[in-house]
Amino acid sequence: MVQCLELYYRQGRSQKDIAGTLGVSAATVSRLLKRAFDDGLVRVELDLPRTQELETALVDRFGLRDAVVIASGGRGNVKEQLGVAAAAHFEKVVGNGMRVGLSCGYTLYQTIRSLHERRVRDLTLYPLSGESNLEMVDISPNTMVGMMAAKYRPHVSAYALPVQHLTSVREIERERRRLLRDPDVRRIYEAAQDVHIALCGVGQIAEQTPGFCALAEAYGVSVKRLRQLGVVGEINYQPFDSRGQIVDRPELRVLTHRVLSVDGGRLQALSRGEDRHIIAVAGGRSKTDAVLGALRGRFMNALITDEDAAEGVLRAQAPT
Repeated sequence: MVQCLELYYRQGRSQKDIAGTLGVSAATVSRLLKRAFDDGLVRVELDLPRTQELETALVDRFGLRDAVVIASGGRGNVKEQLGVAAAAHFEKVVGNGMRVGLSCGYTLYQTIRSLHERRVRDLTLYPLSGESNLEMVDISPNTMVGMMAAKYRPHVSAYALPVQHLTSVREIERERRRLLRDPDVRRIYEAAQDVHIALCGVGQIAEQTPGFCALAEAYGVSVKRLRQLGVVGEINYQPFDSRGQIVDRPELRVLTHRVLSVDGGRLQALSRGEDRHIIAVAGGRSKTDAVLGALRGRFMNALITDEDAAEGVLRAQAPT
């Protein structure tokens, strides 16, 4: 297997040529290369194209610290490609001993999946919200924390926030007070408000969308009603309108007033910090309105996106 890897990847020889050199069949070479990949002996790093003109325009137009734009229209899954780009950006800004907060979503899952193992040491990881959807546990903040912790074992500390599934604001406020009487819960909650780096997805408002929209449906608020209320997107379960203002309506407060979470105002405050990296990851033409609203709301100071979304928001925010 090692000989196959050396000849194939380092010397660039064909599988047929390798088979002749080693005295085995081409099928055996193919099987060994696949096994090496499955066993983790081979890692693939994509150097995705970046559109520098769009990146510069996003930084200038929206006052970002950094923007990464990947090419659209490739054959791969855009969320996987965004995850690779976001992981590379995260590894550029992260340092030993930092506090990292994680939101939720499939693009963030792809980001964590693309991280290199044990690249940094002594990170402390926090969820940015106590997830309340009892079904979407695979992409919840607590799950994201567990995934990232596995990348950096054993030199990492990771914490969870209690899960919420309550049906009234009164219940939520009562439960928050009860939980925060526990010194360990309070310590984790307060630390999550003050991370050095936050990784967040930006959710769109659309039918059959997991996460915020599915949670809203569970509380009796349809996608149609969210749109009537002016909601164009959400970040860390905070719904906002096209101007980037949090939509704080009575029927949404069971969604926005989480038991324990980092709210939109805190994300905005962290984004203004010179030593903080609040990174939003979202792309695709369908995410244009949500990304634009999040940019206008200044919920992040770095954006990882693709050409379609970047071009869409720049057209909508053209200078007058």
